[in-house]
Amino acid sequence: MIENYANKKVAVLGLARAGIPAARFLAERGARVMGYDNAEIEKLSDEARALTSLGVEIRAGAHEYSGLEECELVVLSPGLKIHHAPLKGVLPSLEAKGIEVIGELELAYRFCPAPIIAVTGTKGKSTTTKLIAEMLLACGINAVRAGNTGIPLIAELANLSPDSWAVVEVSSFQLERAPTFRPRVGVLLNLFEDHLDYHPSLAQYWETKLKLFANQKEGDRAILNIDDPRVLDFYLSRKNDADLATTAQPLENFPDINWLDGWEITPEEYQYLPAAWREGEGLAVLSRPPCGFRIADIPLKGQHNLANVAAALGSITEVVNPGAKANEIGASLRNFQSLPHRLEIVAVKNDVTWINDSQATIPDAAVAALKSFPSPITLIAGGKAKLEKSAYEKLGEAIASGAHALLTIGEAGEMIGEVARSAGFSEAKIVNATNLTNAVKTAKMLTPPGGSVLLSPACASFDQFASFEERGQTFRDAVFALEN
Repeated sequence: MIENYANKKVAVLGLARAGIPAARFLAERGARVMGYDNAEIEKLSDEARALTSLGVEIRAGAHEYSGLEECELVVLSPGLKIHHAPLKGVLPSLEAKGIEVIGELELAYRFCPAPIIAVTGTKGKSTTTKLIAEMLLACGINAVRAGNTGIPLIAELANLSPDSWAVVEVSSFQLERAPTFRPRVGVLLNLFEDHLDYHPSLAQYWETKLKLFANQKEGDRAILNIDDPRVLDFYLSRKNDADLATTAQPLENFPDINWLDGWEITPEEYQYLPAAWREGEGLAVLSRPPCGFRIADIPLKGQHNLANVAAALGSITEVVNPGAKANEIGASLRNFQSLPHRLEIVAVKNDVTWINDSQATIPDAAVAALKSFPSPITLIAGGKAKLEKSAYEKLGEAIASGAHALLTIGEAGEMIGEVARSAGFSEAKIVNATNLTNAVKTAKMLTPPGGSVLLSPACASFDQFASFEERGQTFRDAVFALEN
């Protein structure tokens, strides 16, 4: 492990959101940095090209990773497909020569002065990370939010100190090459089917997620959302006193768990021992004194989001005493504003609610979205499928039981229509709208007053859009363009 980067030759692969601050960080510490990107130099951002002023040598376009063997360290940007050619062949040969290969998260962790709360899972990471950071800030704790979809941790190090907390969203891509990463608190939300265009198998994907806890030691904590069945299995298999379960369900829904087993605490002190759970119409939190928060006061929609809130509440018990800060935490929850493109209510027109859930890129996310709003719901779904057709069957069942109409778009539109029909959804209620603008116009005609139009595509956006953000903005624009 390199500790002094002065005059060391290092490489950063990928000069975008995470790679640029990583290259800058290394150059400022005296390293001789080579920055690699597959885009041609003129297509790189101004910020990337400005790295040359720090002495960074940029190798853009068809570089074929030439010169990596001259380096002592290689830093990977998240999302580079290390299980696919050419990196699948390049990286093992570098490591065989003793060259260390790590990700941006690992580099940032090695220099991070603050303890870390790290949040992972297939879905809900961004929302939960934001929840945790805002609750801590409301309690007077200096918390900085960083990670996978926000500002990379490497770019926030200057804003951190031993007295602050880094709340970091962590993806499986980042955990692939983070051999010493050790969060003080690790949060696991769920394990869904996803990212098979990156990971060689679902098993390998889920195992990579669980690396979040691999380096934890005595005094560290795992917060596990047992509403997800795979996370529940993981919780039961570990039998670890450092694990705290969270759930948005009543505890009687888990009859096989003895909540007092293995804990050095008397039932007289606490009746329950998960970190957060459903109690009547509220979420209760393990604290002194006991406290809870009314579900009706939480603006986030859907049972899955309640589970995210429970996990966030469980994680902050390691930093503050919620019972002593209940007013501050409650105000933070009541005022929470969800992130764009995640069950975002765009408008209410003619008594029809328009909801942008463009970030729902897998079937599980769209199923959860359908369960978050009352009928009648017109669903807009489709795009570039990330999974096999069989993975969409549960979505077909959810459409058949919970949708008023289905408007399909993009490459996977026909397939989503097929799984809905196979589940018993009426052919007369399925319209192939082809593109999102047409879908919005058609939805206006098909959705009755009191209903909702839900964009929850269950697919990636890359057949018609550059990102799920662009797709969500296109939906917004089309909704705003509708005449009342």
